[in-house]
Amino acid sequence: MSVTRHNYWSLSIFNFAYLFTWSAAMSFFVIWLSQNLGISGTKTGLLYSANSIVALVLQPVFGYLSDKLGLRKHLLYVLFLILLLVGPFFIYVYGPLLQSHFVIGAIVGALFIGLVFNAGNGVVDSYMDKVSRKYDFEYGRVRMWGSLGWAAATFVAGRVINIDVHLTFWIASLSALVALICVILTKVEISDQELQRTDSLRLTDVSQLIRTTKFWFLMLFMVGVAQIYEVYDQQFATYFVAQFSTEAEGNQFFGDLGAIQVFFEFVFLFVTPWFVNKTTAKWALIIAGAIMSFRIIGSSIPLGPVWIAVMKMIHSLEKPIILVAIFKYIAINFDQRLSSTMYLLYLFMGSLVVSVFSPIVGRLYEVLDFPTTYIILGGIAGFFTLLSCFTLTADKNNGERYWSQLGKTSTAKKQMDEPNLSNI
Repeated sequence: MSVTRHNYWSLSIFNFAYLFTWSAAMSFFVIWLSQNLGISGTKTGLLYSANSIVALVLQPVFGYLSDKLGLRKHLLYVLFLILLLVGPFFIYVYGPLLQSHFVIGAIVGALFIGLVFNAGNGVVDSYMDKVSRKYDFEYGRVRMWGSLGWAAATFVAGRVINIDVHLTFWIASLSALVALICVILTKVEISDQELQRTDSLRLTDVSQLIRTTKFWFLMLFMVGVAQIYEVYDQQFATYFVAQFSTEAEGNQFFGDLGAIQVFFEFVFLFVTPWFVNKTTAKWALIIAGAIMSFRIIGSSIPLGPVWIAVMKMIHSLEKPIILVAIFKYIAINFDQRLSSTMYLLYLFMGSLVVSVFSPIVGRLYEVLDFPTTYIILGGIAGFFTLLSCFTLTADKNNGERYWSQLGKTSTAKKQMDEPNLSNI
């Protein structure tokens, strides 16, 4: 097996296992809090806010460290050694502390979740993007296996949670072990030129980055669109389960729905690189923002669980577009030495929004109701999507820069535009 094909499959299995771990631990997080621990909606919003505050601190640091390390795997090893403890942590530390000493539990949980998921996810994605560019395969076609892992875990958790919620956390630890093994097996050769490139990076380069208008216009899109959706999605499970006669029935249907939705993410991620290359990164982001706004407002219409499930399913369209388009947008418009820093700063701004809005929106759910709050959130996302039509940078004439940075020939570019795996 060639090094390219070997790394494609090792990273694909790695991302499958990592997203399986994340989903097993967190896809039913809000249900675990409300049904098993008796945590209120307002307190749940505070927990999400605490998780995001920790990510606020870690994401810029992780971004710079990732760029300084380049293709070296030191940071991944640290993250996944900690992630192995996810099962025992939730069962024996986090849950009991939230019930007995809520504030202490929120702080301890935020440190763990913020480290391995909220901030660690950016490290994982940016590393896969770097390796995919070095070995000439699409990041999106690696990330699609992660979506399949998330779907598989949601499907399993939706059934296991009604038997014993702790089983989902033990399964998460087991899949984290698989992910760590795949990191070890990934073969990446680092040239002297690549080492010099990462060693030349300085904090002044980051300072120059954040002084550009392009940076802040992309952050505006993140704040007003992508993260408004994340706030909307936090307690969606509670809203969906409430549509059924019993919580057990709702839990199982939500698990099945999540599994189906993420399976379609897997399917669409296969063709999304081709779609983004055709529409350009800017307009791909705009299209994704329009779909998000429609879904959030559509969720407010009281047409029953089938309609709400359809709104949830549409997520399988816009999420793959966001995942692929954001890396291409960064590659075209920013210094590639700072690709991880740029992406983690992008996530940093998202965490800032979540930390501020989560408790506010959690309170709105209680004071108003879910549908009314969804109309407000959808209106905000729609406004910023429209604004981004004028603020994001068009890349139609700069696309060749992206491919030249990958070191590809025009033939390779044509091959990568086609939705097939023959050149992996």
